[in-house]
Amino acid sequence: MLHALSEKGITRLLVEGGARVASSFVAAGLVDEVWLLRGPDAVGTDGIAALDALPLTAITQSPAFKRSASETLQKDTLTIYERI
Repeated sequence: MLHALSEKGITRLLVEGGARVASSFVAAGLVDEVWLLRGPDAVGTDGIAALDALPLTAITQSPAFKRSASETLQKDTLTIYERI
């Protein structure tokens, strides 16, 4: 699907498909920018990890990404990471 889109000149997508889709794009090196919104409370044992089997450090501590912006939104924090 991505090859078909690129053949039509589409080179940027907003991908929002859940943890499994997000981790697939990160693992394949297809992510240029990540907007990570975090709340103050842990989700709990029934929660779903943001990147499925990948830890968030695959973005937050990766040498491939740099933090480009961060903003507090009431009790939450939005952090934007960009591929270097």
